[in-house]
Amino acid sequence: GVDTAMQALLCRRPRAALRRLPPATRAYLAAGQQQVAPLCARAKIAAWIVGGSPLYTEVIARQGFDAVVVDQQHGTGEVVPLLQAIDAARDAAGNAPLAVVRIEELSDGAIAKALDAGAAALICPMINSVEECEAFVRATKFPPAGHRSYGPHRAALGWEGSRGDWTRASNTCVQSFAMLETRGALEDLDAILSVDGLSGIFVGPNDLGLALGHDPTDSPEGEVLEAVRHALRLAHAHGRQAAIFCADPATARRMADEGFDLVVAGIDLGWAASGAASALAGVRGAS
Repeated sequence: GVDTAMQALLCRRPRAALRRLPPATRAYLAAGQQQVAPLCARAKIAAWIVGGSPLYTEVIARQGFDAVVVDQQHGTGEVVPLLQAIDAARDAAGNAPLAVVRIEELSDGAIAKALDAGAAALICPMINSVEECEAFVRATKFPPAGHRSYGPHRAALGWEGSRGDWTRASNTCVQSFAMLETRGALEDLDAILSVDGLSGIFVGPNDLGLALGHDPTDSPEGEVLEAVRHALRLAHAHGRQAAIFCADPATARRMADEGFDLVVAGIDLGWAASGAASALAGVRGAS
């Protein structure tokens, strides 16, 4: 089926998988517009973008990351130019990082804007209940699976099939991740993971730590780490993907070793600050 084919596709075994897809979906995926990260043998590695520079975004996207996440909740950039920058980072083989957007809030408008701009996957913050998760997933899909409005002016560029085929391909390919960062979501996690059409969860350790009565941290320990591990086990038990935010490579490696399917390796502004500080220290140390 399509799910099996896409899993093989993104585990870097694409040829046989592509042949099993419908022609319209095959063409869409071959164009590289909707690459998603299913359960694979190794963790996918993502960069996190909060700055507003399309140039920096393209430079980062060219470094070989599996995914680049554009943060519209706490970031400063406009979604369209940043997604264009990711798209511009295609290599000679036509591959580009997965373009992911963390929308600013659960709203049909925010979801449609990101998807119409070309996002292949969405992360929705502050999901507190199964009802909110259901509303999120429905907003990412066209009828009859959901209630997304048709208007993919950029997302469908290059599509040569019918509009109906495009909507069906989009319903199959677009991925949806509910953020786990509140006590309500943790308590309702089994039901959230049972929502039809949900791709997985994205753990936000800072807010999850706050919700559990601890200081925010990008490197969970103690009760927060146990909650993170519980979420990971439950997600995989439901056949869903599990992703997590990490602010540094060491934590990302640790979470990959725990079994997460996608880990964030750091933030663009953090890399800019550390690179500038390193250059300054190098010059001062040499003088």
